[in-house]
Amino acid sequence: MPQKKNSYLSRFRHDWQFWTLCVFLVAVFLVGGGSRADVSSLVLLRPLAIVVCAIALIGLRWEDVRSHGFLFAIALAIFLIPAIHLIPLPPSLWQSLPGRDLVVEIDKITDLEGLWRPISLVPTETWNAFYSLFVPLAVFLLAVQLEPRQRFKLLPLLITIGLISGLWGILQIIGNPHGPAYLYRTTNSGSAVGLFANRNHQAVFLAMLFPMLAVYASTGIKGEAQMKFQTGVALAVGALLVPLTLITGSRAGLVAGIIGMVCAVLLYRKPKLSVPVKRKMQKFKWQYAAAAFVILCLTALTVLMSRAQALQRLAQSDQSEELRFKTWGLIANKAWEYFPVGSGIGSFVEVYKIFEPNELLRTSYFNHAHNDWLELYLTGGLAALSVHIVIIVAFARCMKLSLSEKLSAGRRVVFSRLGGVLILIFAVASLVDYPLRVPSLACVLVIAALWLSDITKPSSKTASGF
Repeated sequence: MPQKKNSYLSRFRHDWQFWTLCVFLVAVFLVGGGSRADVSSLVLLRPLAIVVCAIALIGLRWEDVRSHGFLFAIALAIFLIPAIHLIPLPPSLWQSLPGRDLVVEIDKITDLEGLWRPISLVPTETWNAFYSLFVPLAVFLLAVQLEPRQRFKLLPLLITIGLISGLWGILQIIGNPHGPAYLYRTTNSGSAVGLFANRNHQAVFLAMLFPMLAVYASTGIKGEAQMKFQTGVALAVGALLVPLTLITGSRAGLVAGIIGMVCAVLLYRKPKLSVPVKRKMQKFKWQYAAAAFVILCLTALTVLMSRAQALQRLAQSDQSEELRFKTWGLIANKAWEYFPVGSGIGSFVEVYKIFEPNELLRTSYFNHAHNDWLELYLTGGLAALSVHIVIIVAFARCMKLSLSEKLSAGRRVVFSRLGGVLILIFAVASLVDYPLRVPSLACVLVIAALWLSDITKPSSKTASGF
């Protein structure tokens, strides 16, 4: 009897954590689609995230921490870097740091040489970066307490949110380019940005839906009716994704979409049914041909309607993107001047203004390096690079473990590969953009990391069975 009671309490504990996580994810996607520090909805989102973190900590057990020790260590390291950058240092020590010569000269002129200063050259932006971490942390603290099968159940939710974002983008391009369909004041007006402020971020998220749909159509299926339903949903949504990706106008998103489609083909496996199939599966193959036909028709219609902005922009030169390429070499050279401590997490805008050459001056400011790997090298220095090297090694190890097992081994393997694919798409997109600075996408990364890391855990019927 006590054993049955403990089982009930455990189920109740996991259920409220799962539904709390689902509600929080929906809230994050509704108000956390922008990367700017002045997005007004952050006034609601960040306090909510801290409250959710507190709620999650109530149920956190030592077993949860121990079973995900590496991810907790990485989360701690990510929090420590901006925290250390905010610690005031004595003048003699601070002035000896690389890249502080200009401020030292200003201090001499203004007689402020005795001030204690933190490592960060722009502490206010570093504080902003520190607070931003609580949103993905809330998702992490809740998700680590779930059983693997419950983490797998987050997949339909992410697919649904992605579909809503894509359809919302259609409303944006057929309506007023400055109308209420755009959720953020600073945005790509006239583009299908969906629930985001930036078309690149919308496109990257849509690209991730392709492998998600492949896994959705492959797993958790017991009978023929369920197989038909999930496969039909996957085909229908996949058919819509092609034109939805094109109308975003994102070239980086188009590349990410191609990666997503290729990975979707590699991830899909015909599901094993626990209930015998009454009819031969060959009769079902017409749906694949129908889906391919629909995709071709929708893509052709999109192009003919001159809404395929991504293809148009591929054929045109973009001065803003050419500017990014020109600045990368300059940023890399200047980053060495601040190495190994960095200029401070979040300090890019103000620091770039210090060495911005006259020939690259524009009427609008350069908000990011549009290469997050490079920007972290400048702002985070050796600490940020070290953490990323550890993450890359761990990613390679988990992917090696995942690829060494057959997809038919179960959901644990399939979802670990899906997590790896999503992380790969984020890594590629970060070469030309900054997707992980968006709260909602940062939360997707956390879920992907947990899916991937499940491959290192012992398999069980719950975690591995289709």
